[in-house]
Amino acid sequence: LAAGRRILVALPDDGTDRRLIRALRHEHGITRADTVAVRAVGVLQQAKTRRGRLPEPTLARLVTVLVDEPQADAVFAYIHATANIDRPGGGMVLMDRLLGATPFALPAGIADEPD
Repeated sequence: LAAGRRILVALPDDGTDRRLIRALRHEHGITRADTVAVRAVGVLQQAKTRRGRLPEPTLARLVTVLVDEPQADAVFAYIHATANIDRPGGGMVLMDRLLGATPFALPAGIADEPD
């Protein structure tokens, strides 16, 4: 992937990340996506705390998606709608330029993981 976009999505730890990655694969053929567990503060909920203290972190998921430049805007909009970002505590999505990434393909005949 010489020139493209990286889309980062912060989601609540409720399974939305797995559903999103599955939908991206089936609907857009995207195989360059990853999800990891993270601690989030103030992204998924309002950060209330006493003066001088840090807010309590919550468990969240960070999804990273790599896309080619021509499909970036469409995939960004699809992620926003599919992950239901508009719901209270639904997370956030952002996109930036990708300077480069190394392509990787599995050998022919390797079965996909079950959904």
